[in-house]
Amino acid sequence: MEKLEGIERLTFEKAAVDPFIGTFGIRSIFNFLWAVGGWVTTVVLTLNGTLPLLAGMGLSVVFIQAYYMPMHESVHHTPSGGRKTFAWIDRFIGETTGLVLCESFRGHVTTHLLHHTHANGERDPDVLNSAGTPGQIFGRVVAGAILYPLLPFIQIFPPLAKAVPPAIRERFAERDRIRGPEVAKASRWIAIIHVTVLIAGTAAGFGTAVWLLWYIPAWIGRFWLSLVFGWLPHHPHKETGRYRDTRIFTFIGSTFLIRGHDYHLLHHLFPRVPHYKLRLLWKSLGKHLDAQGARIEGRAAAQIIY
Repeated sequence: MEKLEGIERLTFEKAAVDPFIGTFGIRSIFNFLWAVGGWVTTVVLTLNGTLPLLAGMGLSVVFIQAYYMPMHESVHHTPSGGRKTFAWIDRFIGETTGLVLCESFRGHVTTHLLHHTHANGERDPDVLNSAGTPGQIFGRVVAGAILYPLLPFIQIFPPLAKAVPPAIRERFAERDRIRGPEVAKASRWIAIIHVTVLIAGTAAGFGTAVWLLWYIPAWIGRFWLSLVFGWLPHHPHKETGRYRDTRIFTFIGSTFLIRGHDYHLLHHLFPRVPHYKLRLLWKSLGKHLDAQGARIEGRAAAQIIY
């Protein structure tokens, strides 16, 4: 297939993508419901002794990390199908999942759209979190999990920030510069809510629930999410451009593990397409993307050749 340019390219891509967008996101809503139901059931069964604590923690990680996909889809209005009358569904799913993931949904909307606009560039918030090696990402997540409950206290009493290593303070300052003051404000209020839950839950005798079945699993889940949604699709975070700032990278089981975002380039190109339709869209656009010079790696590259 030849490389397309200008109106010809836009017309071709629009015709391929239109059948995959605009429908009410029943599956996105189902993904939200099973993740919530699974986690709540896990907490109940662990607290009443039916599940061993370690099993409960492991299942909590699985279900809580699954909260991210409904939140991510809500940023792009796929649960509502883009219908304004159902926009409240996007907000409800986004706010609920964000609360459990230790993330402000309002803030995530801003930072995620910044990521789409400036992928791998100086204004991409995700580069701070996801560039580097998996070991470096793990270190950032551990630091985040430790420092996150302290942030509200640092806001109230700024001299406490001196206890934070200078390199981490500089990284937080850079993050806030990229995200902007509104995101910082929204994130601060969410952090206050979380710290209140941790303190009140522990004081009320629910320390196991709030720490071992929620907070720690949430941050373990965030490490996994940083790897498969931040690091893997964009590594090595060097290139920019419509077809080069992320990639198609598939391997055995990748669609299941990464929830369709092994075709992450398609998501960046057409963010309104639900994650569970990206693989089908790839079948329509694979050869076109190759002709446009897209990054296509792993098993997907062999599909293009043959």
